Amino acid sequence: MQTPEERIQELEAALARERQAVTDAEQARQEFVSLVTHELRVPMTSIKGYTDLLLKGIMGPVSDAQAQFLNTIRANVERMSKMVADLADINKIEGGQLELKIAAVPLDDDLIDEALKPYQKEIKEKAQTVIRDIPADLPPLAADRGRLIQVLGNVLSNATKYSPERAGIIIKAAETPEGEIRVSVEDTGYGILADEQARIFEKFFRASDEETRATPGNGLSLYLSRQLLALHGGSIGFESERGKGSTFSFTVPKRAAETA
Repeated sequence: MQTPEERIQELEAALARERQAVTDAEQARQEFVSLVTHELRVPMTSIKGYTDLLLKGIMGPVSDAQAQFLNTIRANVERMSKMVADLADINKIEGGQLELKIAAVPLDDDLIDEALKPYQKEIKEKAQTVIRDIPADLPPLAADRGRLIQVLGNVLSNATKYSPERAGIIIKAAETPEGEIRVSVEDTGYGILADEQARIFEKFFRASDEETRATPGNGLSLYLSRQLLALHGGSIGFESERGKGSTFSFTVPKRAAETA
């Protein structure tokens, strides 16, 4: 018959085996996601490249109908490419492998233009107006510039997608008493259903309403944005009212004047 000490040792050994199994499973998952995202990038790059060449007429004149089909292919490849890139970033974050290059980053027109660039076509097609309300004396942010553009772009993408034609989208920024910079994006879109707001930052979550489901998306951008901001020591939140729109706000520490 086992002594109490032997029983405790046996339980501790079993617990250690279970922990190791969980660790091994997580490592296997991360390696699988890394492999898949890497392998998907090559064919998608080829599809996008050949589509662009066809649109330029390298194989002969392209009719309006053919151009429409090719543009549909290109748009879907771009959407898949972003999803793959987001999954790769999430995998790195969850594996503790994503490193930031923190520097003094001004929230200027150049940065906002870069964040808006991928969505300019949709903004133009929907005749939307983007208004910038950024103080000229706003201190620089302590941030990884590329990741800051990524976060702002994700928030602006949602504002553009879920706002109607001729809508106004407002980008604001201000210092907070806590020594941070708060960046806000206001839209006049569908708004988020009250009973689903608690889940908006969950991975793969998409709202159940008809308007949202009809709009392409994968439920990764807000989850990824929250993770990237957490690495910066910042946060993200929102206010939303159904039928009136949403305001997403995120904070990033400001760069101290003596180290900027």
